[in-house]
Amino acid sequence: MAVFIKQVFNSLLEGKILRKRQNAQERKPVILDAFYDAIREEGIENASVAKVAARADIHPSLVIHYFGTKEQMLMELVDRVLEVYGQLIGRLPKDGPPEQRLLVILSTIWGPSWYGAVALSVVYSFLAIARRNREVARRVDHLYGRYRRFLEREVLAAKNAGIIGAGDVSGAVSALLALSEGSHYFRHHLGDSEEHHRKAMIRAALAILDAGPETLALYEGGFDCGGVDSP
Repeated sequence: MAVFIKQVFNSLLEGKILRKRQNAQERKPVILDAFYDAIREEGIENASVAKVAARADIHPSLVIHYFGTKEQMLMELVDRVLEVYGQLIGRLPKDGPPEQRLLVILSTIWGPSWYGAVALSVVYSFLAIARRNREVARRVDHLYGRYRRFLEREVLAAKNAGIIGAGDVSGAVSALLALSEGSHYFRHHLGDSEEHHRKAMIRAALAILDAGPETLALYEGGFDCGGVDSP
């Protein structure tokens, strides 16, 4: 009997732990969505635990229960947002005809899946926080490092394939990063349509890379896939 009671107790305990894990798995994404929306609409400074809880339709104590502090909730949201970009980078082509692969990469960088991945106001908030929070800075640096290494590999491969003439691969990649990040953040203030802006930036990127005539002819001839889709 004692063994049976112990087995029942352990079973109930395991069930309770499992339910807690399931509740956390179900509720944490909802809370993070609410936190994201609060930052997007009101800014990080105004995205209080109380406002996040109200958006998620839960008691504020549950936010603290699942995350501990607002800072920890921020770290998990940063990880989640950076993973979106990480997945996009991971979906970029790694094989195929070199001219087409290069154009798909550039079309993705200046395409709707990249532009629409994360609200600009949220990105601005994270970059501002990274200036004063080492842990956020470390996470952002890790993503940019991965992004840069990918571009360096692709630019070098394009150079070795003879489709671009960039002499300084590292310098060309630095220029591409500056062009892509700057154009993302300031495109709304330039007055151009999304389509005009995207094509202008791809042409500028091809100029930075000193693209060969075959690549330019392929692009100007209408090869424009719009980039890879969002994950």
